Amino acid sequence: MSVVQVCARCAARWPVIGGPTQRNGVGGPTQWCPRCSGVLLIPTRTEIYQPPNRRGFRWIARSPSDPRGVGDAPVRRNLATPRYDAVPQWGLHDVVDTAPVPPSRADRMADRVGPLLTLATIFYGLAVFAELGRYAILVRNRTTLIPQWLLTVSDAAVYFTQLGGLLISVFAAIAAVCWLLRRRREHFAGARESDPRTASEVVVGCAVPILNLVMPAVYVLELVRRDPRGTLLVKIWWGFWGFSALLLVVNAYWRSRPGIQAMADGVLLNAFIALVAAVTAALTLVVIRRIERKSWRGEPESETRWVPVPRSVLEEKSVLDEKSVLEEKETAAL
Repeated sequence: MSVVQVCARCAARWPVIGGPTQRNGVGGPTQWCPRCSGVLLIPTRTEIYQPPNRRGFRWIARSPSDPRGVGDAPVRRNLATPRYDAVPQWGLHDVVDTAPVPPSRADRMADRVGPLLTLATIFYGLAVFAELGRYAILVRNRTTLIPQWLLTVSDAAVYFTQLGGLLISVFAAIAAVCWLLRRRREHFAGARESDPRTASEVVVGCAVPILNLVMPAVYVLELVRRDPRGTLLVKIWWGFWGFSALLLVVNAYWRSRPGIQAMADGVLLNAFIALVAAVTAALTLVVIRRIERKSWRGEPESETRWVPVPRSVLEEKSVLDEKSVLEEKETAAL
């Protein structure tokens, strides 16, 4: 026959050598489990069925997390929502650097695009008046001798406004390219798409002559393709941009013509070119503010929400307005 002893802690079965009547030294039951040093229960036979009241123990189904020792108190499950009195400190710590990232040089240059375009518009606008003043002096000089100081002031005004506008326009163009790169990066990141054009491709398209007459408008149109009004503004700006380049070619040809009348007409042409340059700079600023959803001053635009109103409400409002007008007339009559 087969006689075993069951450990009360680990539930292991140990055979009893020599039967249940033997003692220590020769054989028989033992008291402690060789595996876990737990208490061994009384021997029991495995080949015959023994009722629970004669076994000296009973089997209990427990989960692996429950204690197995004899006399251990049953675990009471807490069904309440777990909470912590403090932030748990276990697990991996995700250290996030909260220090502000300093803006790059390109971003700082992009932030100055608005003031630079405004200055360019002002300088070219002053250049228009300076060129018109020079033309008026030329017309006056046909019959009257012009003082030297007046000629000096006129020449200084023309050189200062034209060269100042040209220099500021160069810096404004660089700032506009930096702004375009940053805006394209933000636009495609917001749409969860990758920019189909690289930064070097955009820079080359904006810097290389002849290409910069077409590609800047293409790059900007990719940002406003869902905005009909923005698309119209970009097309108008594109027309002025190409027209200003054409005027530069015409001005270079006109300067090669001999004669005093050609020189006088060249002054008027310079005034017209300065006017077109001022309008182009202003339109560039308008397009940028339109893409940024800001006013021309750089302030965020307030969005207008249109709410449908039932016809009955409108009719009731018109009736109330008529009553208020009648009451005002009666009050005025009294």
